[in-house]
Amino acid sequence: MGKSIFQKYAARQVRKNQNKQRTKRFVNLKEAKSVHVLMAANQLTPIETEQFYKQVYAVADLFQNMPCKLYITVCVRKMPVESKRFGVEVFDFKQVKCLSKKPKQPVVLAFTEKKSDILINLTPFVSYPIEHLAAISDASLKVAIKLEDRPFAYDLQLQIDDIEQNASENLKALLFYLEKIQSK
Repeated sequence: MGKSIFQKYAARQVRKNQNKQRTKRFVNLKEAKSVHVLMAANQLTPIETEQFYKQVYAVADLFQNMPCKLYITVCVRKMPVESKRFGVEVFDFKQVKCLSKKPKQPVVLAFTEKKSDILINLTPFVSYPIEHLAAISDASLKVAIKLEDRPFAYDLQLQIDDIEQNASENLKALLFYLEKIQSK
């Protein structure tokens, strides 16, 4: 199925706002001082919301024994009652511009304040607010799950057979490669 005119416009805006000043380089997980994980969820029922946040916290748990600093930014359609826990930054579509799907200035400022060596997009579908944040990031290495219709190319994209499996399993697969691949 083809993209709608709104999807084409949002994808064009992502490419237009892409950070061209960043220094691209491979960063081994052992070298990373900070990692920023991006996640998104579509419209969720209360039970699905609870399951989604369990996945978010499982991702945070994977980084507990690692020496790097972890940031997590989550985009949801509608802000849940309990959204500010354990240092997870959450924003909803009220904080996103209507046509371009670009996050509004307060979200962008909060995101850009958190400098990271590695940016990981764990969203198993194209979420334009998340894609905007990934595009403007100055992270040396941008990693994502491989999808056909991503608006721009990440530095490393991992093909995962079962994209819909839980986020921590997808992250484990990505971390495996970030640990094994040597930068020199």
